[in-house]
Amino acid sequence: MQGLFVVEAGQLTIDELPQPNPGPYEALVKTEACAICNSTDTKLIQGEFFAGTWPLLLGHETVGRIVALGDQVKNFKMGQRVLRGNLADRHVDKPGGRSCWGGFAEYTLVTDVWARDNRTYQAGVHPQQVVPDGIDPTHATALIMLKENLNVINQGDVIGRSVAIVGTGPAAQSMTLFARLVGAKSIVVFGRNSQHAARFAALGADNYVTDDESVAGGFERVFEAVGSQAALARCLALAAPTGKISVYGVAPQSEPFAEADMQDPRVYTPRVSEAAAHDQLLGLIDQHQLDLADWISHVLPWQAYQNAFDLIWSKTANKVVLTFT
Repeated sequence: MQGLFVVEAGQLTIDELPQPNPGPYEALVKTEACAICNSTDTKLIQGEFFAGTWPLLLGHETVGRIVALGDQVKNFKMGQRVLRGNLADRHVDKPGGRSCWGGFAEYTLVTDVWARDNRTYQAGVHPQQVVPDGIDPTHATALIMLKENLNVINQGDVIGRSVAIVGTGPAAQSMTLFARLVGAKSIVVFGRNSQHAARFAALGADNYVTDDESVAGGFERVFEAVGSQAALARCLALAAPTGKISVYGVAPQSEPFAEADMQDPRVYTPRVSEAAAHDQLLGLIDQHQLDLADWISHVLPWQAYQNAFDLIWSKTANKVVLTFT
C-alpha cells in the first residue's frame, strides 16, 4: 500500500509501506478520506511539532471502512465506518521512520480498547469511534476537529460569561459556534484582518476585532486558537484579572510560548478529549444546529496532496479533505 510521508522539512511524497495485519484486538480499516489539520500537519511538515527523524507518515483526521477483524474484537463490526484509524512507528518499515499518526495511508488500524481492557463499551472512552450511517465519509472527517473544539469549550465553562477567541482558523470558528450554542453571554473574535468578519458573524460572534482596532479587555473566558507567542500575549491582555485563558494552539518548537506567560495563574492547557463530545456533537447534527458540509471548503484526490497543502498555506482553503477512492 501507499502513504503520504514527509521526507525532510517542507518536502512531501507518496511512498510504499507494508499493509498492516490487525492484532487480536484490532480491526483493519480501508481509508476513505482524511482531512488536513491546518495547524498540526503544517507544523509536522516543518519539523516544528516534535523533533525526530524522517520519513514521517502524516494524518490523523481520517475516516474509513472496517474490512477485517482481529479474533478478539467485540465492539467493531465488518463494514462499519470509523474515525481515527492510525498506524504506529513499527508499521513504517524505513530507517528512522515514524508515524504521526499515519492516517494518510491506504489502510490503517483501530483498536477495540473496551474488549482489550475487559470493560463495557462507552462512546466517550476512545476517539476511534463509529460514524453513524448516513454521514458522508468526506463530511465525517470534520467530526474529529469539531468534537475536539466542542470539548475545549465545554471545559472552558463559558455559560453566561463573556468570551474572547483569538484566531481565525477552523478551530477558532468552531469554538465560536459552540460557545454560542452552549450559552456564552457574549463572544468577540480577534483576528488579523477583516476578511473573516462575515464568517464569524454567521457563526454567532457579537463582534470581530482586527489588529488595528482596540477593545477593552476584562473577558471572563479567553481561548488561544492559534499557537503563537503573539496570540497568547494578546489573550493575556484581554483576560480579566480573575478570568481564565485556555491555550489550545500548539506553538512551534522554534518559538515556544514564553515561560512567564504560561505560568500566569489565569492560563491553563485543557486536556482535550474529543471522544467525550461524540454523542453531544451528533445530537447537534440531528437537531440541525450544525452541518458538517459547512466545515469543508475543498475536496481533492489524495494524490493531489501538494495542491491541497498549497491551498491551506496560501489561505485559499479553510479545510481540505483528501479522498482515497
